[in-house]
Amino acid sequence: MTQQDDYQQGYPLQNSSLQGSALQNPALQNPPLQTAPQHDYQVAYERQKQARILAEDLLESRSRELFESNQSLMIALHKLRDQKQKIIHQEKLASIGQLAAGVAHEINNPAAYVKSNMNALKVHVKSLVDFIQALDARVDATDRDAGAQAVVDEGLLAKLRQLKTDHDIGYVMSDMVEIVDECVDGIQRIEGIVKGLKDFSRPESGEAQLIDIEACLKTTIKLVQNQIKYRLKIDLELEPNLFVLGQQGSLSQVFLNIIINASHAVTENGVLIIKGRVRSDKIELRFKDNGSGIPQDILGKIFEPFFTTKGAKQGTGLGLSISASIVKQHGGYLSVFSEPGEGAEFVIELPRTSALE
Repeated sequence: MTQQDDYQQGYPLQNSSLQGSALQNPALQNPPLQTAPQHDYQVAYERQKQARILAEDLLESRSRELFESNQSLMIALHKLRDQKQKIIHQEKLASIGQLAAGVAHEINNPAAYVKSNMNALKVHVKSLVDFIQALDARVDATDRDAGAQAVVDEGLLAKLRQLKTDHDIGYVMSDMVEIVDECVDGIQRIEGIVKGLKDFSRPESGEAQLIDIEACLKTTIKLVQNQIKYRLKIDLELEPNLFVLGQQGSLSQVFLNIIINASHAVTENGVLIIKGRVRSDKIELRFKDNGSGIPQDILGKIFEPFFTTKGAKQGTGLGLSISASIVKQHGGYLSVFSEPGEGAEFVIELPRTSALE
């Protein structure tokens, strides 16, 4: 058949050679499936899966490391807190050691006059015993012989008058009441000092208590009174209802440190004025002395741990640092203001609470 016949049969002449080749080549008659894109997808999927597994393993490893690091930091933090509390308590005990002689003197004074009063009371009791025995003789004589009562009465009355004069029974009766009152007062003073020492030195329980600032200050002043009485006069100017929540022993330690520092700052005729007032939801306490003041170049350093201008035997440099930390733990702030030659003023601000809460 000729090309013209092909054309007449309806086949395009220009494609006849291609069509002939296609008919002779089986591969062209049955082209392969398009599998290359599917293979690439499978490879990419496996690669992404492996990367995701590696990322998850890495994330888990890093999370474990972070958790272990966090646990180690928490343990270290608890140890630091424990060490801090121990240092605070040791500083407190060191303060008690410095106060020991003065506290012993404060206890010895009331103990001495209690002892003296008890000796006087012993003499008075003997006088009363003699007087009462004479009265008992009258009762016994009356019981034995009612007819001789008049004779016994005359002799007994004379003896009672003599005993009353010799022993000054009227004075004995009134003096005994005063002696007992003084003994009770002395015992209460000793009890107050011992209680103050106990509250001051007791490790904190962690549970906040209602604190009467006025009572806390007065207890602290009693503890330090013998140490400062020849150097520093303390004037209290406190508004009523100064109550805070916290640890009384810790706040007493703050007051003690400031008072002792004031006694070291003054020379003679030293005065420390302590003012307390309510300011909205806060309590403000101001401790103003008439000492030499704090030099400006060290004013910003006095709350730093171990900083001190005293000798090695006079201080550790922890007093004011610990005081600032204690005030901060109570939600407050401790600051200081000073001008050379005009004394120093420490200011404590604490959150106020009500006595009814």
